[in-house]
Order: sequence, then C-alpha cells, then structure tokens
Amino acid sequence: MKETNRLSRRIFLSALAGGHFFKLLSSDGKVPLIRRIRYSSTSERTRIVFDCSSKIEKNLIRTEIKNDTLLIHFKHVDAFNIYKKLRSYHVKEVRLYRKLGETVAEIRMRGLRKFKIFALEKNKIKPFRVVIDVFPDFLVIKPEKRKSESLPKRIVVIDPGHGGKDPGAVWPIYSSHPRIMEKHITLAIALKVEKHLSRYENIKVVLTRRRDVYVPLLKRAEIAAKACADAFVSIHADSLPSYPQWGGVTVFKASPRLFAQAHMLARKVARKVRICNDVMCWSISPLLLNMATIVTFAESRKLAESIVKSLKAHVNEELVKGIRDMRRNILVLKTPGRPAVLIETGFITNPLDRKRLVTEEYQEEIAKGIAKGIVNYFFSSWRKNQVGVEA
Repeated sequence: MKETNRLSRRIFLSALAGGHFFKLLSSDGKVPLIRRIRYSSTSERTRIVFDCSSKIEKNLIRTEIKNDTLLIHFKHVDAFNIYKKLRSYHVKEVRLYRKLGETVAEIRMRGLRKFKIFALEKNKIKPFRVVIDVFPDFLVIKPEKRKSESLPKRIVVIDPGHGGKDPGAVWPIYSSHPRIMEKHITLAIALKVEKHLSRYENIKVVLTRRRDVYVPLLKRAEIAAKACADAFVSIHADSLPSYPQWGGVTVFKASPRLFAQAHMLARKVARKVRICNDVMCWSISPLLLNMATIVTFAESRKLAESIVKSLKAHVNEELVKGIRDMRRNILVLKTPGRPAVLIETGFITNPLDRKRLVTEEYQEEIAKGIAKGIVNYFFSSWRKNQVGVEA
C-alpha cells in the first residue's frame, strides 16, 4: 500500500514538473484535453477531427485568420503537442500547441479557403469531437471520371421572396384584398426550380420557405450559411406603379459598394447559425469573407451571366433585360461568402407581365431557365457542352 502511494506521488510530481498537471485533471473531466488529431480529405473537402476527453463549450473557442493560416484558440483546454502534415488539396499541415495559457490549433491552408467548425457529442464508441471542415472557395473541381457519381456535390439555396404577413408587390395596388400577390408567384416558381434541379443527384436544393410563411431576411442568410451553400438565388417580382410600361426579367447582383459591406452581415450570421441535433455550428468565419470578397463578387457575376443566358433560351429573349448591379441595401445579396443573385421575374404593374406571371406556362419556363442556369454555372468547368433542364 505504501509502495502504491509512493508511486502515485511520484507520477503527480513528475507531471507537475513537466507541465502536464492539466492533462491529469482532464481524465477526470475537469479540464478538457485534446488527445489526438485525425483527418480525411477529398477534392471537395478536408475534414480535421480533434478527439477530446470531454465536452468543450462554444464560448471557449475563438478563431482568426492570418494570411493562409486558420488559428483556433481554445481557452481552458489542454492538449498534447501534435504536428501532422496532411496529404490534402486544401490543408498543408496542422499544429497543436500551448501558448500563453491556452491551446492553439494552427491550420495552414493552401491559399484562399472557406471553413466551418462544429462539435459532435460523445456517443457509445466515439469521444466528444471538434470538427473543422475546409472547403475550396468557389472552385469547381474537375473530376477524373465523367460518371455522375464522381461529380462534386453542390448546394444551392432557392429563396422565394416575401411570404406570410409580407405579400410583396400586389395588384390592384393599395387594395385590401389584392387578387395577385408577389409572395405566391415567387413560391410557385421556386418549387418548380426545385423540381427541375432534383433530377441532378449531385445538386442539393434548400428552400428558405416551402409555404406561405414569413421568414425574416437575416434568417434567410442564416439558412444559406448553415447549409454551406455554393450559390444563393432569390426570386422576386417587381412593381413600379409610376412606370407601368416597364417590364421584363432582370437578374441583379450586388454592386461593389454593397458587397463591400458584406462583412457586417457575416458577423451577424456567424453569431446566430446553429446546426440541429448533436451538431453545433460554431464558426463560418466573417474574417475569411474579407479575403474572399473579390472572388465572391466575380462568382456572383458568373452565376448571373449563366442564368441570363439560360433564361433567354426559355423565355422570349426581348423580355430578358440582362444583368444589373443592385445598389439598394438588399440583405439577401450579401449572404456571407457565396455567390448570390436576385431575379426579378417580371413587373406586376406591367399589364403584359402581370398576365404572364400568374400562368403555369410562364412560371414553368422561368423555372426551367433559372434551373438550367444554375446547373451550367456549377458544372461549366467539366462539361464543354451546356447541360440543361429538359424542355
């Protein structure tokens, strides 16, 4: 018995002298300990996993970007010193070390990337895990094979404008019981876009609403961030009572000035985004957005050009007015870190547009044009011939 006590004391003093006192405590669950690093990597994503001795709370995590390095600061968390070189398209190496009383994970990325951090709760066979996913920043990867199962998965958020207590544009104007409401038109078109895109197993569609409900604008941006969407398409119908002769379809992207304000929105979204069940989304970094501004702006234009070209093939070309910069402070065009466009499908105040907008035939053709434009945007790098929605 004395020998056992002497041995325990020797281990305790050795650990204290070596600075590993917190590591001993972590086995009792008092101080979380990051025990090891695992990773997996494909052309679409590199996933880095930290196995932990116990749960790490969200408020103990802080992230920052320095050049091409993602730094994750863990407060009141201990770790072994670990260095791992990765065979990855997106990450060069991961280093875990103690500095100034905290644990730092240093992830060196291969150029501009976007990332998210979330947690997975402990289960019967796996410990509590902190997971970092690193993605290409709007890079469409060309697959080695042409088979559909080898193509990269893409996520698009389709946003039917307005809804619920917000009817959008109405006709007759100022009527307490309007016959035509924008919110119904946008939802009908959005559901048709989803139907056409569902034919592509490599495209996942997320709708901000599926019925006549009110969804706040910030919530729509959160939905896109939570889905880690590769594109955001908002569908609307315009109204200009003073100019009833104005009509046609216009695709808007954010103006350079509007887009420069996106980091403010990113901070709001990053604070609010959560993923359901046992996955807690911790960070879709607003700092990374500042680095990605130029790339995102260029990609928004590419998405707009692809949709306009496709719409001209499905709708009377004279009706499609082309691309314009949105100078108004339209929040949904500032979705953090992803290309976004807003499509005005016609003018409710224009008599001819109004007749078209309420018909199934016109809604169907508009939906086909939007869907085909999205498909062509996603897969333009690996298909020489455009891939379209069946007419």
